[in-house]
Order: sequence, then C-alpha cells, then structure tokens
Amino acid sequence: MNIRMMKKGETEKVIVLIVIAGILFIGLTGLATSEEGFFKSLRSFLTGKATSGTFNLNISVGNSPPNITNVGIVSTPFDPTEYSIGGGLTAVTFNFTVNDTDGYQNIDTTSAKANATFVNGSTVWVAKNDSCVYSSGSGQTAIFNCTLKMWYFNPAGLWNITIYAQDNSGASAQNRTQNFTYSSLKAFTLAPATLAFNSLSGGSTNTTSTNDPVILNNTGNYHFDPTTGNISVNATSLVGETNSAYSLYGGNFTVGTYGADSTVNCGNSTWSHFMSRSVFVNLTTTNSSLPYGNLSAGGGAGQGNLFVCLTLAGGEISSQAYSTNGPNSQGSWQVKVQT
Repeated sequence: MNIRMMKKGETEKVIVLIVIAGILFIGLTGLATSEEGFFKSLRSFLTGKATSGTFNLNISVGNSPPNITNVGIVSTPFDPTEYSIGGGLTAVTFNFTVNDTDGYQNIDTTSAKANATFVNGSTVWVAKNDSCVYSSGSGQTAIFNCTLKMWYFNPAGLWNITIYAQDNSGASAQNRTQNFTYSSLKAFTLAPATLAFNSLSGGSTNTTSTNDPVILNNTGNYHFDPTTGNISVNATSLVGETNSAYSLYGGNFTVGTYGADSTVNCGNSTWSHFMSRSVFVNLTTTNSSLPYGNLSAGGGAGQGNLFVCLTLAGGEISSQAYSTNGPNSQGSWQVKVQT
C-alpha cells in the first residue's frame, strides 16, 4: 500500500469539497420539506443578502355628495291673499328629503334653502327662503320643511322651485323638479270716498274736482288692461239736496286719466269717456289701466288714477248743494273691475 502525503494546496481543496458536500447534504435534506426554503437558505448563505421585504398601503375614500329627492307640495294651486296694511302674504309650504351615503349626520342641517322663480318677459320674480327647517334624520336620510312667502302682487302662473343643500364637507346638491301654480286675484280699493267741487254757477263748463284723482289701488295680482275694458264706471246725476227737482246730469260728466291738464282734456276722447247715467261705461282710453305692484313701494306702483270733470252745468239749476246722497238720490257712483 502506497501512502502519499498531500501537499498544502491539495489539503485546502479537499476541505472546500467537504464543505460543499455538507451544504448540499443540508440543502437536499431541507428540500424534502420545502424547495422554497432550500433555495432561500442557499441564496442567503451564498450572497449574504435579504430575501424578503414589506411595504404599506394607504387608500383614502372620498366624500359622497348628498342628493335631494321626494319634494312634496302641501297643496296647489295657491290663492293670493288680498293686500291689507301689514298683510298680503300667502304661505307656500313643502317638504323634501336629503340623502347622503355617508349618513344623515354628514348633512349640514343649516344649509337647506329654496326659492321659486317666475319669468314675465324680461322680469324675473323671486320668492326665497334661506333657512329651511330640519325636521328629522335617520340612516342616510334627513327630512326638511320649507315655506315660501308669496306677496299679493306676485304674478299668477307656474312658479318653479329650486332646492339646495350641502353636507359638512361643502359638497352640494340641487333639485329643480317641482313647481306650483299661483292663482290670479282681481281686487282693488279706491280713495277718496268723496270728491268735492268748488261752487259753480249755471252754464259753467269743464269744472274739475278739488281733490282729484280717485286713486285705484290694485290689491291683487291681475293686470287690468285698457284694451280689454276691465275698469268700468257707473255715474248717476247729482240731485239737489234742498230741491230735488234740479240736478247735475250724469251724462255731462267725464271720467279719464288726463292728470294735471284735466280742464283742457275734459271730454277729450283720447283721455276720457263721457258717462251715461246709471250705465257702466268701460274705460278704454290711454293710461286707463291698473297694473299689479307693490303698493308699499310708493311711486304709483300698483295704482291707477281717475279724474272726474263736469263738462256742463245746466243754466236752469238753482243755488243749492248737489250730491249723490241727498233726497231722491240715484246713489253713489261705482267703479268695478271685470271678474
């Protein structure tokens, strides 16, 4: 038997081979239970680097805007309330639902408001309420009540409702699906209750009242137009209060809209109408209209003026007072509008 001593270099090679053989043995043993574990172990042993890592995820869910549904009008049509001092308002009431998938607690209960609009030519009429009232909430739903106050002079027709609400994040919603009908109201008042004239003599012409005009106040929302003859006057004769055998004939009076030039325009067919005793005469002359408007605003809004003129006092009349409320009187003059 020959025995040869290994040199130093050969000894190192043998040691390396033994180590590799050990590694392979360990790896093959682990392979029986986990191939993945073997390769991870081998990779880690040979490179010295990590074989796994972690990272985080961060996803934000955005706010969902609310939605307005179920707008319910209490009743329609709505009838105007005639003007009175400090009055003339009609309540238009309705309710609506605001839905929010983030829960009704996410709805800003102070944000709900509504308005109603009506377009008349170039004019847009608006009634609004910036503080609709929160009623109740449950789940994803909040219920609100709202009232719009309509004035007597708001025009008749179909009014469109717009409702607005938002959530606590400022996301908003609108609803324009509902409307209501506002009815027409023909109504008016007049003043003064009595017209006075200066003393005159038989044969006098074109005598006007000292407290003209008779002011018509439109207390509704109907526009009385002269082309339709909606304003009519019924004149009676002024009977002598002492001697009723004499009178100032009703057919000698005119009623018109001539204003400051009343004496010039007495009997002028452009500005006035001759009366017929105890017969209603339609006023269709220029400016004989009665538009609707806010009487409280002043400046003639919602008003019409009538001027009365006695074109001729008969030469046969006697010296006494003449009126519509004396003995044998035919009654007061009447102004009416077509209804």
